[in-house]
Amino acid sequence: MNPFSLLKICAGAVVVICAYFLGLSQGHDSEQLKNAQAQVRELTETIQRYETKQKEQSLALAELRVSESAARADSDRMRDRIASLEKRTKTAQARDTVRCLQLGAECRELLQQARGAINYCRKALQ
Repeated sequence: MNPFSLLKICAGAVVVICAYFLGLSQGHDSEQLKNAQAQVRELTETIQRYETKQKEQSLALAELRVSESAARADSDRMRDRIASLEKRTKTAQARDTVRCLQLGAECRELLQQARGAINYCRKALQ
């Protein structure tokens, strides 16, 4: 064997080894790219779910604010009516009746607040 043939065989072996490692590296990079794309898809879906959930919670909170406002207006109206009745009462029995009305109005106000919070939680957790 002459030195030129030996050089050709060595060069061929080096080329084959380099091609092998280059292919291995590209395969590894390709696999990493596939994994990264899968993670991006998963994260995008997660973000969309959270955005949807946030919109639902925002709507539930807006509805809660509206119902609280209506309940507050109703409670204020009841308090004004009770105050008006209180001013016109002259007997102890009438005062007791007005006190019962006041307690009823407070109960209704507390019940409306509790219902609003329960409805908000129910809508937010769906």
